[in-house]
Amino acid sequence: MTPALTVIIPTLNRCDLLGECLDSLSNQAGAAFAILVVDDGSTEDIEGFVAERHPSARVVRMKENRGFSAAVNVGIRVADEGAIMLLNNDMVLEKDCIERLLEALARSGADVATPLVVWKNDPEMVYSAGDAQRVDGRPESIGFREARNTFDLPESIFGASAGAAVYRTGLFEEVGLFDERFIAYFEDSDLNFRLRLAGKETVLVPEAVAYHEGSASLEGRRWWRAKQCFRNHDLLVFKNMPLPLALKYAGPFLRERRHQMASLVSAARTEFGLLRALLMVAATIVEIVALVPHCWRERRKMRALRTLSTKDLDRLLTLVPRRNG
Repeated sequence: MTPALTVIIPTLNRCDLLGECLDSLSNQAGAAFAILVVDDGSTEDIEGFVAERHPSARVVRMKENRGFSAAVNVGIRVADEGAIMLLNNDMVLEKDCIERLLEALARSGADVATPLVVWKNDPEMVYSAGDAQRVDGRPESIGFREARNTFDLPESIFGASAGAAVYRTGLFEEVGLFDERFIAYFEDSDLNFRLRLAGKETVLVPEAVAYHEGSASLEGRRWWRAKQCFRNHDLLVFKNMPLPLALKYAGPFLRERRHQMASLVSAARTEFGLLRALLMVAATIVEIVALVPHCWRERRKMRALRTLSTKDLDRLLTLVPRRNG
């Protein structure tokens, strides 16, 4: 009998983290699921490691590193029919996490379910209680670095982080896969935007708990993260924000653009010096301009799926005080 859920884990090296993640899946209670590891061009022997430690898991190897979006899309395409759970390799799940997520999907009728994510090295601190979408175009983890015992859980969330979320059967066929132009960062926010515009709902399941290492795959490349956020913030807004809201929130959007640019200059300057940092900003702007036609085509595609009014979308957006990073 084919399991009704496939857990897809994209990974780039880090067998140590992957092993902990797979161990936590082996200890899951109640739910039946298949495990699919997508090796995103690792130099480590991911296939051999999984075969030895978790032989029931399947491995799909990509010839080169193409980023999170491409890796999870490969997994979604080859997964068996049923619901999909996306899980970062640096996540560890409580033993009833998947069972509770599936129960919440069935009970609520929502399209996506996400757990409460806390820090692995400090589980009393929240990493994410779902994602908010700010009016300035920046997505933000709800409750980031707030104390777990005093944090007020949100009544509703805009969307889920793809680091740990269950998507109901057939959802990707309806709204499309992850946009591989994003490569990494904000690609799940782009999906969240599309899901919302198509009238889909995401539910936070606080009794389902996941533990997150946090930026484990960066390996010190803070400049690359800053570059991707600067680049993909524009793509996210260009693709998804209705024109009336883009005009209404032009001021906050431009302030956030300045913040993103300053973050990139600061991170790249530390690593490479000021001149190269400025050249990196210029090159990234060229990348963004080159992707404008793609964003326009995707906007037009989304019109056929959209059911949410601009007014209702406006109610879902939020102004959240900026946090560091």
